[in-house]
Amino acid sequence: MPSPSSDTDPDLRDVFKLLYADDEWAFTSDTSDTEEDQGDIQAHPPLNSLIPDIEVDLIDTSLIKEENTDEITLVKERYTRKRFLEALDSLISFPSSPSKKSRIYTPPPITHLSPSIILCTQPIAQLPSPEEYLPYSPLGLLSRLRSYQIHRYSPLLPNHLSPSKASLHGWTNSARNTLHCGVCGNILNLDGMDDIRNERVREEVSKRLSRGFESGHKKDCAWRIRRSPDELYDQLRNILHPLISSNLFPLAQNIHSSIPTLSTIQVKSPLSSTQEECLIRSIRSHQSPSEQTDGDISRESILSSLFGWFPYYPNHLPSDHIKKEQDNTEIIHCRICQRRIGLWAFAAGEQGEKKVFDLVNEHQNWCPLNTQQNRKTWWEDCPLLKEKAPVESGITRDWVKLSDKLEKKPWRR
Repeated sequence: MPSPSSDTDPDLRDVFKLLYADDEWAFTSDTSDTEEDQGDIQAHPPLNSLIPDIEVDLIDTSLIKEENTDEITLVKERYTRKRFLEALDSLISFPSSPSKKSRIYTPPPITHLSPSIILCTQPIAQLPSPEEYLPYSPLGLLSRLRSYQIHRYSPLLPNHLSPSKASLHGWTNSARNTLHCGVCGNILNLDGMDDIRNERVREEVSKRLSRGFESGHKKDCAWRIRRSPDELYDQLRNILHPLISSNLFPLAQNIHSSIPTLSTIQVKSPLSSTQEECLIRSIRSHQSPSEQTDGDISRESILSSLFGWFPYYPNHLPSDHIKKEQDNTEIIHCRICQRRIGLWAFAAGEQGEKKVFDLVNEHQNWCPLNTQQNRKTWWEDCPLLKEKAPVESGITRDWVKLSDKLEKKPWRR
């Protein structure tokens, strides 16, 4: 039987040798043409069946016009098995991750993280811009609330137009009774409310204007689609002023040592006498014996720490957290609403009259530490204002105390 190679064109055999004369195409090291001539049949791996037949077309480039030369790409490298397998792999696409449904709003990367609590000894992190769309960020809400100043936004406006409700809808105070959205750029004007004298008409007008907090945004504005939840307002207070002894005791101790004139003025507290006694007893219990020799922390300092007042130092910024070994001062401020008060205004006058320092109402009207209309007072559930229940007596067995109220079972010993 004649060899198959005898019927092929010698020139075509030379072309195939140039194309496939590479070690990558060789399946075994001892393969040679002499074995093929002897007619020995060898088993090839499955990859041999994947190698296609290649036809070589000789193209005379001299006959091609110049404008068509860009359409023809000449392969200058040899066609090896490695290149062939790479070409096969490129035809099959493997998705890196499963496809996800498109969302209306793609949240941006989180750049402003809010910790669980910020104690009085820790500074407040840098606030984001009030123009950013951060519906679930407590610090973003604080940044919008701080834009509402007394000289630009009247504190006498009805509760429907309160700064807290406007900030939850993404509005900031840009001018006199004027709100601005940093996302869509719309402006909401509330001028004319001070001219309405009738309280009933004033209440109805404010209720209708408050609907503009949502409809005043553009249709494609993110604040119109999703606003901040109402719980974010209370969350802001819980983060910046946690009602725990590890936060109130250092603050009360610092106020007592740096503001000695505070004990000489009259302060007004909404707490009952029982609540005050429980709070004072709880705070003073954290004093060490060496600190007790210097004197107990004053009542005014403890109450001021509960309602979020900090010593303020004009020449030492920032004053949003307490530091050790600070000088004395007569200025007190809130680190949330940044309200500053000089205590010399509450000193006794020439006629012996004293002004009363209201610990709650001296905060700005939008401050979370102030009382809000139709809302429960935030200090009502504070555990430091409640008496500790005594531990019930019971039977002790092997260092385990059992309650007397435990239901008796016949199988229980």
